[in-house]
Amino acid sequence: ALKAEAMKTFTLDSLIDVQTPPPTGALHGHLQASTAECADLAERFGFLELRLLRADVRIFEVAKGSWDVRGKLVAEVVQSCSMTGEPVAESVDFDLEERYVQAVGSDDEIVVDLDEAEPLDGGRIDLGEMVAQSLAIAVTPWPRSEDAPASFQAGEDDRPHPFAGLASLKSSDT
Repeated sequence: ALKAEAMKTFTLDSLIDVQTPPPTGALHGHLQASTAECADLAERFGFLELRLLRADVRIFEVAKGSWDVRGKLVAEVVQSCSMTGEPVAESVDFDLEERYVQAVGSDDEIVVDLDEAEPLDGGRIDLGEMVAQSLAIAVTPWPRSEDAPASFQAGEDDRPHPFAGLASLKSSDT
């Protein structure tokens, strides 16, 4: 029988040192953003409100110098409707999958292709930033309220064009 692993608790400031893996080879953890952290992220991403942000993650080495972060992000976000400005609430349930690699090479060697992987920062994974960026990707980019019109026209049709007077000057000049 396998012994149940203890879950670590992470914050948005957590930096995971991949050089010291747990004896089981994988690190399991839970991140729960505080009310203040949610307010900061809401301001950063232009949300009206971020009511909840949590993530359950598993971090493990997949090859020498390469680690995967996998898990689930759950959030409750309120954004402005892109048409009316009305608040639009959204529940986010997003699968986290990110690969980090150890940058190897000398100063005169240039490593260009990370094969869709993120470089480690000093041997560490910035878990909070990964979760924050994943949240930004997971939310609806142009939220619409149920009452939003199918199309929207800015301005009024009968208002003259601001440069209409110039056209009349040009025609009388000739």
